[in-house]
Amino acid sequence: MNVEPEDYPPWSIVPYYGAKILINDPNDYPETTIRYRYITLGESLDIKVEPMVFQSDSKIRRVDPDKRACWFHDEVVLSHTDRYSFETCNTECRMRNYLENCGCLPFKYPREQSTRICEFEDLECLHNLTVYITKKNMNCHPICYMECRDKMYSVTSDVVPLLQHHYPQILTNSRNSSELATLQVYFGKSNCNCYKLTLLIDVNQFVGMYLTFSAQATSGTMLVLMIVFFYFFIAVFQQTGRRPT
Repeated sequence: MNVEPEDYPPWSIVPYYGAKILINDPNDYPETTIRYRYITLGESLDIKVEPMVFQSDSKIRRVDPDKRACWFHDEVVLSHTDRYSFETCNTECRMRNYLENCGCLPFKYPREQSTRICEFEDLECLHNLTVYITKKNMNCHPICYMECRDKMYSVTSDVVPLLQHHYPQILTNSRNSSELATLQVYFGKSNCNCYKLTLLIDVNQFVGMYLTFSAQATSGTMLVLMIVFFYFFIAVFQQTGRRPT
């Protein structure tokens, strides 16, 4: 990786030459749960990624979203993607609040051609919106629940000095190692943890089972009482039959 230090302007606020490596799900807008690492000249960065997979049984769809607190990918339609994700939903909610309160969008967000890009005069509004309006107070429709089927990533990294003789010459291109940086990204394990949300019993099933059990219990009680009364009357009649007249 050639970070091209000669392209850095003298007024740059970054105190070093290098790159910022962003790691996120390709289906999500890279803002809410993004992972990142920095790499500078003369370094070799190894990034190990370990995924966690979350699954949900299809029966979960019968539960109200407010109670299960998650959306399936096809249950909510977003403006900038055909697949629902918690991260993109939060981004679109933030964009709507910028438009409603400041009348513009920061340059990094996708926008319609007629939408105005925020300028220096809008910084105060953007700052107030970011600082004083919390996520709970944002006008999010629909509510941005987590995904019922999703994957998340944990990232660990190791940084060592770049040793040029470890790499083919065609890659280094006879450059000085102090001008280069190397990056390797790979999965840390050959397996991953998977979690599944399953509906064991819903309210309708519980009520049905309760009514069935109650009916069976009531029927059993009535049958026992009938048997007791039957034997009671037999005993009475037998005692009456043995009395002298």
